[in-house]
Amino acid sequence: MKIPAIITMLLLALATPVSAAPLLLTHATLIDGTGSPAQANTTIVIEGARIQSIYPSDSQPIPKGANVEDVSGRYVIPGLIDAHVHITDVEPDVAHYQAFLKALLLGGVTGIRDMAGNARLLGYLAQQTDTDAFAGPDIFYTALMAGPSFFAEDDRVQASAPGARPGETAWMRAIDATTDLPSALSEAKGTGATGIKIYANLPANLVQAITAEAHRQGLRVWTHATIFPAKPGDAVAAGVDTISHSPYLAWEAAPKVPDDYDARTHGDFEHIKPDAPQIIALFDAMKQRGTILDATLHVFQTVAELRPKTFAAGIMPWSYAVTKLAHERGVAIDAGTDSEGLPDDAQNNPDLKAMPLVHAEMALLVEHCGFTPLEALHAATQVSAMATGQSVTRGTIAKGMRADLVVLTADPDIDIHNTTKIAFVVKNGIVYRRDH
Repeated sequence: MKIPAIITMLLLALATPVSAAPLLLTHATLIDGTGSPAQANTTIVIEGARIQSIYPSDSQPIPKGANVEDVSGRYVIPGLIDAHVHITDVEPDVAHYQAFLKALLLGGVTGIRDMAGNARLLGYLAQQTDTDAFAGPDIFYTALMAGPSFFAEDDRVQASAPGARPGETAWMRAIDATTDLPSALSEAKGTGATGIKIYANLPANLVQAITAEAHRQGLRVWTHATIFPAKPGDAVAAGVDTISHSPYLAWEAAPKVPDDYDARTHGDFEHIKPDAPQIIALFDAMKQRGTILDATLHVFQTVAELRPKTFAAGIMPWSYAVTKLAHERGVAIDAGTDSEGLPDDAQNNPDLKAMPLVHAEMALLVEHCGFTPLEALHAATQVSAMATGQSVTRGTIAKGMRADLVVLTADPDIDIHNTTKIAFVVKNGIVYRRDH
C-alpha cells in the first residue's frame, strides 16, 4: 500500500530532531580551567550540550535566532568537579536526593566522583543526572576493594551494601591471594563503576595485581595514599591513577607501616618532615608517572577542629606543608572534599542553601598551600576531570568540550572566594539559575 505523500512528510518531520537555537555567552571574561590567564571580551557559542566555538566578541555576526546572554563584567569558568565525595548515606529517599543534587549543581558543581558507596543507588542517580532527568552533577563512582580484615572491622560497609554479607558484593569486595581478580574486576565494572578504589589492609603485591587487571579492563584505579601495609610508593609503582589524603603521605617515610588502616591518621607528624628524602622521591615518581594527589584538606581541617583527639598532633600544618611541596614539585593535585559535598545545617542534614564544600577546598589550596587562584581553579576543573578519567570531554572550556560552565559576578583571580558569587550555571548546554 502506498503511503500518501503528506503522511510521509509528517513521519519524516517527526523522525528528524529539531535543532535548538544556539546559546551565546557574549562579552565574557573567560577562565578556561587550564591555568592560563583570563581572556577578556570573549564569546562562547553553545550548540546542544557542546561548545561549538569561542572567539573575540563582535568579531563575528550573531547567528540568526540565537539565544544571547550578554555577560559583560562577568567571569566564565568550567563547571567545578568535586573529586572525592560520599553521597549515598546522605538522604533518606530519592525525592530528597533530587533537591540535594540540584543544590550541588546550583553551587557550581557539574561533576562529582563518589569514592565508595551503595553502587545500586549511585548507578540510578548517575543515570538520572546524565540524562538531565534530575538537575545535578554528573556522577562517577567506584567499586571498593580491601583486605578481608577491613570488612570485619569497619561497620560503614554495611550501609553501602544493605542486605549483603560484608565484602561479598561486586562494589564492596574483600580481596586476598586466592581471589579471581579478572572475575572480581569484571563484576565491579558491571556495576557501572568507572574506577576501583583500593582502600585498606592490602600488601603491595595485591595492589600491583589489582591495578594491572583493572587497567586491562579499562577501569581507573584510585587508592588511599597508604593502604596498610602498602605504602604510597607501592601504589605509585603499581601505576595507580590517583592517591588520596595528604596526611597519609607521612607513612612513606615511616620506619614501619602497620598492617591495619586504623592507624592512618596517627602518623608521626612531629619527627617525619614533609621534605623527607622518601617523600621527595615519591613526588618525583608521581610527577613522572602522572599520578594525581587527591589532597582532601577540608575534611581533615574540619575534624581536627571539632575532635582534635581523633588525629595525631600537628596533622594540619604537616598536611598543608606536604601539599604545598607536592605542588612545587609538579605533582598534579585535584580538589576533593571527602564529604557529602555540602556542609551540614543545624540538624546535621545537608544545608541546601549553602555553597558546596569544593569552594572551601580551593580556598585552602590558596591560603595554605601556595596555589594561585587560577591554579586552584585548575585543580577543581581540569585536574579533577583528569582524576575522574573525563578530561577529554570536560574540565576545560574549549571547542568540542561539554558545555558545563559557571558564570560568576566577581573575578576569582583576585579572590578565590569569588567562585561562590554565581550568576548562573550551564550544564549540558542547559541554563540553571539560583533563586536569590
